[in-house]
Amino acid sequence: MASADGSMREKIRQVALELFTERGYDGTSLREIAERLDVTKAALYYHFRSKDAILLSLIVELFDEVNALVVWGREQTFSPDFQHEMLDRVADLFFGDANHIVRLIQQNQPVLRSLAADAPNREVRDAGELKALIGEVITLMTPSTSDLHARIRIRTAVAAIIFGPITGEQLGDTLDASFDEQKKISVAVARELLDI
Repeated sequence: MASADGSMREKIRQVALELFTERGYDGTSLREIAERLDVTKAALYYHFRSKDAILLSLIVELFDEVNALVVWGREQTFSPDFQHEMLDRVADLFFGDANHIVRLIQQNQPVLRSLAADAPNREVRDAGELKALIGEVITLMTPSTSDLHARIRIRTAVAAIIFGPITGEQLGDTLDASFDEQKKISVAVARELLDI
């Protein structure tokens, strides 16, 4: 039964993320999420008490995944191969659902601040915390002996991977390429920046 509950919970999160991306967080209701899933609102309430709870679960997952990346990076020995592997892992993460979640965080700061004020248990995360984690990824990828030029190249490589898909969408830039193709090209360009 637990796996069925987990599966339904994940379906709810995926559909909610699709709708939040299509219509915006404020433009999506629990009723619309339930309708898209072809379930009752009561079935939805069994897994999530509110739309805010769904949003929080998406954000917490993103932070947990970025944090796991940082923990993994701390355990590695620095090398160019490590830099490339870290870049690949960042790309896998941010060319997945994370790019939609990052956009939700950017577009819904007032909602997140309100949720943070009402959530004493600190499950609400904000853009500042995400920036700090990304900053740590960049630090892990940067040799301690790097000059300013090298540090900027590494930072730009990581930023291109993390914010490339989001920036294109925000600028209305519709590329005639699949998301996988964009990821492959973005990683190749970022690797060129790393090869100092």
